[in-house]
Amino acid sequence: MMNELIKKYKKAPVTMGLITVCIIVYLISFVLYGEEMNVYEGITMGGYNPIYVYLDNQYYRLLTANFIHFGLLHIAVNCYSLYGIGMFIEASLKPRKYAIVLLVSALATTGLPYLLFLINGFEANTVSGGISGVIFGLIGALGALAIKYKNIFMDIFKQLAPNVILMLVISFIVPTISMSGHVSGLIGGFVATYVMLNMKSKQKKNPYSDLIN
Repeated sequence: MMNELIKKYKKAPVTMGLITVCIIVYLISFVLYGEEMNVYEGITMGGYNPIYVYLDNQYYRLLTANFIHFGLLHIAVNCYSLYGIGMFIEASLKPRKYAIVLLVSALATTGLPYLLFLINGFEANTVSGGISGVIFGLIGALGALAIKYKNIFMDIFKQLAPNVILMLVISFIVPTISMSGHVSGLIGGFVATYVMLNMKSKQKKNPYSDLIN
């Protein structure tokens, strides 16, 4: 069992490291508050709320909110999804580009809703958290890969598209799920990947040089 985990870490260290951070943060919240957290406990753990960011300059929440989860089912579903698509995208992109996609997706998940709050008070009373925005960012990354390398990734993206649409519909219907965070993460992951894949470089003689050999 331990050897299998070590192999997975070596195969996808960034993805497995991110999952580990989420689990550690959840275990801390479990010890402090039990299996599930309410919104006030979520705030204490670093959850995102635009008012706290704006009035108290707590900009760290734009990042820390991605690592908290409000219950066992919440983290179980997210870590399972992150493991599935994260392993694939990490195996497709070079590690540095993959890490950038993760970071941009995480910041976009909270950053874009925060910009809307500054404009019109968007979701002023909500508290959100979870790695699902980053997962949507990786879906966006897959979309960018499908555009750049149609012959490799388009079929995979088409197979995943119905599930993405369903997830977005569920995000819209279920009030406790942050639709804005999911869409923002999706945009962030797509834009970050698309820009990096299309950056011109004289050193890039191989059209597939962005991908891991």
